[in-house]
Amino acid sequence: MKSFPRPSWIAVLFFVVAGFSLSAQPVEPSITPTSKTELFDGKSFTGWTFVSKETNAPAASIWSVTNGVIACLGKPNGYARTLQSYHDYQLHAEWRFPAGPGNSGVFLHISGADKVWPTCLEAQLLSGSAGEIRLNGGSHADHLAPPDAKSFPRRQPSSEKPVGEWNSYDILCRSNTVTVRVNGVLQNEITGASVSSGAIGLQAEGKLVEFRNLTIEPLP
Repeated sequence: MKSFPRPSWIAVLFFVVAGFSLSAQPVEPSITPTSKTELFDGKSFTGWTFVSKETNAPAASIWSVTNGVIACLGKPNGYARTLQSYHDYQLHAEWRFPAGPGNSGVFLHISGADKVWPTCLEAQLLSGSAGEIRLNGGSHADHLAPPDAKSFPRRQPSSEKPVGEWNSYDILCRSNTVTVRVNGVLQNEITGASVSSGAIGLQAEGKLVEFRNLTIEPLP
């Protein structure tokens, strides 16, 4: 098993200079992207804020940046999210679990108060379950079976790559409809979601996970 990466000096310096803690900052008014934009610049967490179940934990002890990759140690539970809120967009995100099977998620349409867990939709990253869409914090959507279910399972056999390899999510958010592809394979589509705009987040939930190539662009 590989050892956990140490936070890069760039990330540590960023947190020290900027004075980041795990108290989230306000979400900016929702926008629709007009061109392809990097959500993560590959060097720092500019444009991001952090929420944790244990607010006295320094962000640099959980989240770091090394060679264009975000590393999240997974503990304590929480998330990093964009300061900007978005609606009607296409999101691309890549992830892997470098130290064995893990759990995480990509949060869509984070709304209301920051808490663990917020009101949002979650594109699941639990190993073997990528493509599932979870309904967090009281969010809901049409055609749940049973009506009190908390998620929509992926539609096809897993299209994830072997643990340790990079995977990709391509997610279309159009009004209250969300479509999810894992490594190019259509795995889910939900309609009538109760949330259709908000911040985008990366989940810390117990295991080391890495992210890269986070981009947002107009709908096709």
